[in-house]
Amino acid sequence: MRDILIVGLFFFVIYHSFRRPYIGVCAWIWIAMMAPTAWAFGFSTHFRMNLTIVIITFLSYLFAYKNKRFSIGGVGWLMLLFLLQVSISTVAQNTLDAAEVFGYFTEHLKTALLFIFIVLILRSKTDIITFIWCIIFSVSAYAAMEGLKFILSGGSHEVIGRAGVIKDRNDFAVAINMSIPLIFFLISVTEHKWLKRGLWLLALLNVVAVVGTYSRGGFIGLCIIAGAAWLRSKHKLVLALAALLLLPTLYLNTPEEWRERQSTVSTAATEDGSFIGRLWAWKISTLIALDDPLTGGGYRAVTDPSLWDYYGGFTPTFGPVETPPIPDDLLPKAAHNIYFQVLGDHGFPGLMLFLLILANSYLNNYRNYRFARKHDIRWMANLSGALNVSLLGYGITGLNVSLAYFDLAYALIGLVIVVNLFRQQHQATLLASQQQNHRLRRR
Repeated sequence: MRDILIVGLFFFVIYHSFRRPYIGVCAWIWIAMMAPTAWAFGFSTHFRMNLTIVIITFLSYLFAYKNKRFSIGGVGWLMLLFLLQVSISTVAQNTLDAAEVFGYFTEHLKTALLFIFIVLILRSKTDIITFIWCIIFSVSAYAAMEGLKFILSGGSHEVIGRAGVIKDRNDFAVAINMSIPLIFFLISVTEHKWLKRGLWLLALLNVVAVVGTYSRGGFIGLCIIAGAAWLRSKHKLVLALAALLLLPTLYLNTPEEWRERQSTVSTAATEDGSFIGRLWAWKISTLIALDDPLTGGGYRAVTDPSLWDYYGGFTPTFGPVETPPIPDDLLPKAAHNIYFQVLGDHGFPGLMLFLLILANSYLNNYRNYRFARKHDIRWMANLSGALNVSLLGYGITGLNVSLAYFDLAYALIGLVIVVNLFRQQHQATLLASQQQNHRLRRR
């Protein structure tokens, strides 16, 4: 039955994507985040839904989309330069399994194409809101179900992702944290009373889901989002008093295992084997980049057994933090840090471009926010504020996960550019209006 429903829904989406290309982009992000075929058990598990929707969206853009534009902004050009850099590092990679590296490059290329089509196709307020709803239906809806299970189980249910790129609980926590500000944006533009209440409940269950992942990085990201929301609130004193009264009680009612895990944050560098493993991975990623500064080692170079074994002997005294020797029987670990991940994969030029993309996205979005506030475009101001909180959360919690090529991050950066282009069009309209008024006054 699931297979029939999934296939039926998919063909319905294909039909409407040909008529309205933005629906294809919306379906693209939903499929990328949700991986619906992983929820089925029969014939639909063999469908290449992601690849199919990419092709459909491309054809729809070519033949059905009117008034095409190719304006991607400064951030878009930085993204293309980054894609060029990763292409060079893929060709120059020095791992044992070249086919696997090219497979990772293909996945990254699909994510980059998602970014490009977001910028090329999404234009109106309706397009943007529909796209955000699809993100919420993929990440937040599943997180709410898991959060409810966590509550009903008295905290014994551990929340993990079901499928797709958010299967790991730490990755899932980051995705939820990035989605929570988008829920609040939808609350601000939703007029239906019961739908608005449902979104508030969804946000609350998403918070519970982050706690249920037992992810320390996820909890830190949640605190960042809470702090940002408090700074933007008009009721700072009331919220501060409520937090002082409620948080101690809520903390004491969390599972003991959860409290023990969060309490290890301050001693992670010396006592936590998981964190020490990440230090090893960070050191090896840096050593790879120092030996190949222009290209790095290629995708997931740090997990290559030959590179791990070769550089492992240099790790104890390398860098500002000493670490114990790597055990001989330890399998290679992922970078678990978006910055060291890019550094080891694509060298110093790759890291520089990656940092420029994040910094310019944040600055452009801040300009969008100030412009919207000045001209009283409330939905645009609320969206820009939500996007900045999401990107800030990604940039900070990315210190704990290997999500440098995360679909959701690329999607949100794409939305920043869409809003930025909207701002530029609005500015051009205002300027034209002012010039027209000036000419009329001169007459």
